[in-house]
Amino acid sequence: MRILIAEYASAIGMGGTCELEGRAMLAAIVGSFERCGHEVVYPTSGLMLKAGRGYVVDRPGEFEEILEAVKADAGLLIAPDELQPRFLEILEHNTVNLGSSPDTARVCADKLLCTSVLSHAGVPVAEIVASPETCEKGCHRYVVKPRMGCGSEGVRITSFVEAGSTEIVTRYYEGLHLSASFIVGKGGFLPLTINRQLIKFEGSSISYQGSQVPYNTPRAGEIWDAARKAASALGLRGYAGIDFVLGDMPRAVDVNARPTTSIIGITHVMSEEIGELILAARFGEMPKMVHVDGDCIFRKTDLI
Repeated sequence: MRILIAEYASAIGMGGTCELEGRAMLAAIVGSFERCGHEVVYPTSGLMLKAGRGYVVDRPGEFEEILEAVKADAGLLIAPDELQPRFLEILEHNTVNLGSSPDTARVCADKLLCTSVLSHAGVPVAEIVASPETCEKGCHRYVVKPRMGCGSEGVRITSFVEAGSTEIVTRYYEGLHLSASFIVGKGGFLPLTINRQLIKFEGSSISYQGSQVPYNTPRAGEIWDAARKAASALGLRGYAGIDFVLGDMPRAVDVNARPTTSIIGITHVMSEEIGELILAARFGEMPKMVHVDGDCIFRKTDLI
């Protein structure tokens, strides 16, 4: 098959760690599909990978043109959450989308709407706090984050329920910062790995620094139960990841309806090829489980 892998940050030369993470994810996925015998093409700002064939993007608008024009049997998109729905619509007009639908991506990109859907489905979440709470309830801490946005960008911890017009406030929970990576397809729900997120707390800010893949926890069953329920409620498809804070229960704090940075580590520790699993989710039958050996710790600084 001819597969188009479109990763936005590296394709337009976004710069910074976003581009570095994006290129590392792109390399991991492209390499996997090529090892499986598929022809792989991808847009790039100029740097060519060791695997696949790159189409040079001279201006940001060309990214959309490539999604619309490049001939491929199937395509996989990785883009900022707020851009994902539109790009997916363009991709689906041209080829088979190996990821979630534009509508699902739109819900997941909106943290307010996504939290509401998960809560109604019975998935534990960090609850939205709409107004200041009385002193009688004691001292509280909150997380303020962009309603639309990726990862830990623009996230801060505060004691006040104060947010801008494009931000939301959720209750802060102490716990272990984990993510669950999985694939959803015709064969149902396939768990890949639970990962520990390396988080840096500096003043009121939070920043993602990297991951340990996998992270073994005796509470894995709780996390996978919550992830399955969330995937069903949101209609996720293909590779996806959910961020959790594991305290009294695994609380979902962010949903990525696309490949995540954990895929960098997964391709190092998993015996199965991630590319073949993604294709099986769309066209064939997925295995019941995957085989993971050892672990991989990577940091954003390692990607430079």
